[in-house]
Amino acid sequence: MTEQVLTDKMISSMSAGSLKEETTVSRHLFLRQHFSANKLKLAFVIFLGLISSCTGFFLTLIIGDFFMLQFETGSSKGKLLAWLGIKLSSTNGFFLLFALLILIKLISSYAETYSSVKQGELFAKTIREKLFSVQMRSNAALFANRTYGKYLLRYSNDMKAMQHYLVKGVLGSIRDLLFVLLGLLILLKISTSITVALLFLYFATSILSVFLWRRQKKYIVISRSKRSGLLAFVTKSFARFSTLQRDEKEAYTVDRFHERSAQLYQANLANGKLESLLQSVMPALQYVVIGTVLLMIQRGAAQVSASDGLIIILILMLMQGALRRILKVPGILNKGRVSLDKINDLIILSRKPTSSVNPLPVKE
Repeated sequence: MTEQVLTDKMISSMSAGSLKEETTVSRHLFLRQHFSANKLKLAFVIFLGLISSCTGFFLTLIIGDFFMLQFETGSSKGKLLAWLGIKLSSTNGFFLLFALLILIKLISSYAETYSSVKQGELFAKTIREKLFSVQMRSNAALFANRTYGKYLLRYSNDMKAMQHYLVKGVLGSIRDLLFVLLGLLILLKISTSITVALLFLYFATSILSVFLWRRQKKYIVISRSKRSGLLAFVTKSFARFSTLQRDEKEAYTVDRFHERSAQLYQANLANGKLESLLQSVMPALQYVVIGTVLLMIQRGAAQVSASDGLIIILILMLMQGALRRILKVPGILNKGRVSLDKINDLIILSRKPTSSVNPLPVKE
């Protein structure tokens, strides 16, 4: 299915339901179309990300084997590597494996980062070109009734939010989730009770994360609206620059700009305040999980040896980066959904007949 056919199908479905329902379906269709056209490339990006994460995991683990080999002592990290089928007999073997893992980490990280950026840019490029193409074929009444400056934000900030939606929100979350599942499988080998408790804690934390991030959506919409309005005011003022000078309205225009700028400032602060709270709560919740595991061991709820306990804490610490990114995903998806919905609204509005342009204004 080509992009043109897909968009025409989305627009033709307007009579079947409300605008809100169409927006939700179309937002998913944008993403579904991209996945359909780039299945192997997207799967390769996720694979590269998993390789990069696992390589960093093993680089940390083999440091324990170095001390075991150098000082002929035991190591909980060395024990975990033995479980994974990795055995080192000399320091020369250690440095060979260490160098190989660094090389794999370097290559996989670069390949994943570049491939992710490429997919994000391609995703934004497709939607950007479709939006402009549809707007150029839209009714003149659409632009006659609205300041064109309000559409500029759709081609700038919204495109970046959509890139993050795909790269960090979708691809990144799949990669990190697979990495966390791998860590939980290793923990399952050590202690079933602790692994079950962790699954429950992670599930509860994820639900809390989604609930908190959903509260941010209204602040994102307000902030985008104020920013869009300010941009439209600036473009309109510049377009009427000569008229404003002739009528000596420069001071009045500056005052109106200050008013709009102050509104944007307050809206951004409100959004930033909530986001700062969320960014602070997420890391704290991760240490609550670690503290709960320590409490289980102390109370005897989980029977583990000292070395196994160290392995568990080590794995939890190594998983923290992936878990922190997963907990941020709802916020990234929120911003991307707002942008995708606004652009889809514009596409739908631009394809409507002239007589129905006014009843469905786009929420800026």
